[in-house]
Amino acid sequence: MIRFALLIVILLTGLVAGPMLAGQKGYVLIALDQWTIEMSVISLGLTLLFGIVAFLLLEWLVKRLLTLLTGSRRWLGGWSERKRQKAFTRGLVALEEANYQEAEKQLSRVDSAAFNGLDLLASAQAAAKRKQWDKARELWMQARAFPASELAATLHLVKLEIQQQQAAEALQLLEALSEKHQQHPRVALLWAKALAHAGRWHELQDRLKGWKKTLGLEKYDFWMRQAAQGVFAEIASKEGANQLKLNWQGLPRAKRQDPAHQAAYAEQLMEQGMHQDAEQVLVEGQKQGPHPLLLPLFKKLRSSNPVAAMRKLEEWLKKDEQNAELLSALGHLAKHTRDFSLAEKALTKALSIRSSQDDLLALAEIKEAQQDNKQALALYKQSLQLHP
Repeated sequence: MIRFALLIVILLTGLVAGPMLAGQKGYVLIALDQWTIEMSVISLGLTLLFGIVAFLLLEWLVKRLLTLLTGSRRWLGGWSERKRQKAFTRGLVALEEANYQEAEKQLSRVDSAAFNGLDLLASAQAAAKRKQWDKARELWMQARAFPASELAATLHLVKLEIQQQQAAEALQLLEALSEKHQQHPRVALLWAKALAHAGRWHELQDRLKGWKKTLGLEKYDFWMRQAAQGVFAEIASKEGANQLKLNWQGLPRAKRQDPAHQAAYAEQLMEQGMHQDAEQVLVEGQKQGPHPLLLPLFKKLRSSNPVAAMRKLEEWLKKDEQNAELLSALGHLAKHTRDFSLAEKALTKALSIRSSQDDLLALAEIKEAQQDNKQALALYKQSLQLHP
């Protein structure tokens, strides 16, 4: 706009000053070595005017050409981006359709940097579905280079290492994660699995103290029980059952009152054939009422005369006659003592409340022991219709 206004000013000046200078004899002389240029003042003015106009036109033309060229590059860049986006979308759709080969083909056309490694995660998933574990591992390793996909890729790698019995490699991957990522619930869960596969039970117990909130109470109890079982199994296998009992008595009171530790200890006692000691642990551990970790273990007791356990179950049933889990525990316990009448009554009532493959099989064994083969066969067939 400024240049256009300047041009208008020059034109107006020319229109005003032109007639005034028309009768003047003045001239301009320019000498360059052997070259001389002579012109009138009017000619010089016109030359300058046309020169300015030509310069402005040339400037406009150059800018126009540059704009066209830049626009072409942007169009080409946009076309490439649309092509990559289309390949990424097709790859994800093929993955969802279980067309894993097509998914890998489409995702290989994607620029990983533009998608922060998400294409590598999807491509690795497709390779894993095709059991191409080496290729999947390589893709997950590449995905770890992108901050956005680092955690997800590491979790997949850890899971793969655990499946392939490479617990040490899995733990190395987990330890390399940042402190923030190590607080992720999935990381804690896989870490617990890796430690369990490595047989590092004491370390698992120590780490679980900081994972209680992260894992949630149910998973925390499960893994604490696994860790305790591992520790007790090591003691029993290396030092014997008596040392196992001494070790239990030497534990802090908080651990001896922890249901996860009580369940693990009772199971290990039963594996050592010490069912009466296990019965005592289970009964004393449930003074406040049945516990979901301890109650099912009554079914495993093989004590010849589990008076305390039977009394405890009957005491609870007086307060809650329709509790299927209590009836089931009583039925299994009675079956082991060959009190088939009580066992059949308890199991039948439990099955009337809810279906259970475990209870059906126990009832079938009772019928078989009573030589009621027809009824036993019917119960076995019925149990096959239920998922274990």
